[in-house]
Parts: sequence; C-alpha cells; structure tokens
Amino acid sequence: MKNNRIFHGRKIGFTLTEILIVVVIMGLLGTLALPVLVKTIEKAKFGEAISNLNLIRTGEKIYFLQYSFYAGRDDSDPNPKTVAIKDKLNIEDPNTSPYFTYTIESPKGDLSDFTVMATRKSDAPSAYAGKEYTISKDGVIRKDGLPFSF
Repeated sequence: MKNNRIFHGRKIGFTLTEILIVVVIMGLLGTLALPVLVKTIEKAKFGEAISNLNLIRTGEKIYFLQYSFYAGRDDSDPNPKTVAIKDKLNIEDPNTSPYFTYTIESPKGDLSDFTVMATRKSDAPSAYAGKEYTISKDGVIRKDGLPFSF
C-alpha cells in the first residue's frame, strides 16, 4: 500500500522543485534583510553611546559647578583618560559597556569646555569598528568633527 494520499484525484504533498523554490526565496529574503538588521542593531548600540555621553556631560557640568573647572583627564593617573569618568564625576563607569570605550579628551582644569569621546570597539562589523563620536559642553554629538544625527 502506498503512503501517498489522494485528494480529489491529486496526490497530496510537495514536489522537490517546489521545496527548492521556497528555500531559494527564503535565502534571498534573508540576504536582503541581514544588512538592515545589522544597521538597526548598530543604531541601538549608538543610542546607548548617546545616553552615556550625555550622562558624562551632565557629570562634567556638575563637577564644574562644584570646582569651577572641568574634571578632564589628569595625566598623573594610571589611565588618565578613563579614571576621571568613574572616580571624579561620581557616575557609574560607562566603560563597562561591551560596545564603546569612553574617554575624556580635554585636560583637567579647563575653564571653557570639555570633550568626551565614545569609540566603537573593534569587535563591531567593519563598517562600524573604530567609529568615534564626541560631545562637549554644548551637548551636540559629533562624528568626525561634524554634527551628527541618525
């Protein structure tokens, strides 16, 4: 006895050709969707960087109100660019992020402005690895020195 069932004179089931066509179509859709997915994921990670840059900016402004100068980096510290963030600004260390490294680029004691940089770590897809975003007292996020929005 055959296992193929007959329904109104037709065998029920899919042919190998039909299954291959579906697999090819699914592969094409996946290929088209993957770049969009990666871009969306990177956008979310950039959102985290914006949040942390604004947190550091707020910490610098509070520090300025207390001491009349910005915390900046202290070259006598073992890791001068990152120590100021967690120890002097009294905020949670943003450098625990697996996606970005945050550094204060301006020197300690600056009276006019400060610059904080978020650098994308090297484990990112090649189009995004090493990208640098900065924020200063004015609160504008910059990429390569130019105002940036996504």
